[in-house]
Amino acid sequence: MRRRRRSTFSSGSIGRVRWLEPVERHQRRRVPVVPILLFAAVLAVAAGAAWFLLAREAAGDRRQETVERFTAAWARGDHKAMYRLLSPESRRDWSQSEFAASYRIANRAATVKQVEPGRIGEVSGDTARVPVTVRTRGFGSLRGTMPIKLEEHDGEFSVAWTPALRLPGLRDGERVRRRVLERTDRRPILAADGSRLEAVAPALAGTIPGAQEKGSGLEALYDERLGGRPGAELRYGKRIVRTVEVERGRSLRTTLSPGIQRAAVSALGDRLGGVAVLRPGSGRILALAGVALTGPQPPGSTFKIITLSGALQAGVASPSSAYPVQTGATLSGVRLANASNESCGGSLATSFAHSCNSVFAPLGAKLGAKRLVRLAEAFGFNEEPRLPDAKPSTIPSPKELKDDLAVGSAAIGQERDLATALQMASVGATIANRGVRVRPRLVATEAALHRRVVSRRVAGRVRDMMIGVVRGGTGGAAALPGVEVAGKTGTAELRPTGGGAIDPKNTDAWFVAFAPASKPSVAVAVMLVGAGQGGATAAPVARQVLSAAL
Repeated sequence: MRRRRRSTFSSGSIGRVRWLEPVERHQRRRVPVVPILLFAAVLAVAAGAAWFLLAREAAGDRRQETVERFTAAWARGDHKAMYRLLSPESRRDWSQSEFAASYRIANRAATVKQVEPGRIGEVSGDTARVPVTVRTRGFGSLRGTMPIKLEEHDGEFSVAWTPALRLPGLRDGERVRRRVLERTDRRPILAADGSRLEAVAPALAGTIPGAQEKGSGLEALYDERLGGRPGAELRYGKRIVRTVEVERGRSLRTTLSPGIQRAAVSALGDRLGGVAVLRPGSGRILALAGVALTGPQPPGSTFKIITLSGALQAGVASPSSAYPVQTGATLSGVRLANASNESCGGSLATSFAHSCNSVFAPLGAKLGAKRLVRLAEAFGFNEEPRLPDAKPSTIPSPKELKDDLAVGSAAIGQERDLATALQMASVGATIANRGVRVRPRLVATEAALHRRVVSRRVAGRVRDMMIGVVRGGTGGAAALPGVEVAGKTGTAELRPTGGGAIDPKNTDAWFVAFAPASKPSVAVAVMLVGAGQGGATAAPVARQVLSAAL
């Protein structure tokens, strides 16, 4: 018999039946241990991996740096720095002197002149692969990728060196040798007429470069052309890695005229100075005697050719300009005197003919530093000569010419102006060539470089005033019968005297000229050190050279 379920009544609710709600059981939630452990493990692995990557990256950087330092020292030829980067084992096997000698021997055999390492790729394991180009004198460029092996000691990396690292493509155990197959004879330097230059201008021809000397003159400057190249083989052990055919030497023909050269040397005599002779239209150098290339001196009043050209070009002066007759001029509170305190002035042409400092120093100041220097540079100042052993002619920069006195002094060839005889011959030749400068050249095959410096009209006016210098000014000693000569004297003080009497020991004598004035074929400049006035001593030398050249 089934029992009936008992009803439960709550107090206070008699007569009503309520079922009791089932009582819920509250339990504590458990923390999932396994997922947390897994997450922690993942973090630990990630941290370890990151540390490993950072450590590997740092090690990679140190390996890269070691290779870069080694190849940079190699490019500089710094064997000591290279040796310091070698591993302890390599240094035990090779002393520093043996290491350096091994490179010298290989370089000499391969005629190495330059090492150019390329960009280092990623270091793989313990080896870096470096593209290298080695340029040689006799075998062209040797190229290859060189494996540089690294070793680690206490966290520092070094190069595990072998002799194969001396040249691209070289293997361990191979000697580097050069075998000459056929030699070539050295060719001569010739004058314009085909005769040997050394017979008339031995200093200009120079000496042949050798093991004990660098050589000089044209022999050194054109060494490869004159000497040619012997045929040769470059061998690594028994392997022939490069063969070059013999290249015959070629003679060098210059523009120098033996006759005019002998006349220049004779006219200069045993005096210290220089003589230079040019063809105005071609820039060909016909003669160079004494220190015409190597002895820059203050050009004195010959520089007034440039100042006059600039004043006419800029409109600062004109042929009709006139100036007071006086013994000097004051610039920046300082008096600049004429030579021997002479009184001069008048027209521009007369002032030029008598070389008046009192006119041309203020003209230079009025022209200004920038225009004066720019024009001087167009005439060839501050230019690097393309001639053996030649010294540049210089004028200070505009910033260095700080006041009217400095500019005015530079305008009359003093201040810190310095010029060679060749440079001033080029100034005269530019006026002779109607304002177009042809850069002086000594090698017949060298291209002529032309540059207009002043207008044809200005050059013509300067030429006319230079004719006046010889006809009735300070340059009368350069006059030639039947030939119209244009010229300009210069007397440059070596130490300022304030315009007193001229001391020959304290002055350089100059003369610049060209002839025939109407159709110039030759320009000449003469400079004599410690020789007094240009008109008295330099002009007669120029006359003698012009006579021989014409």
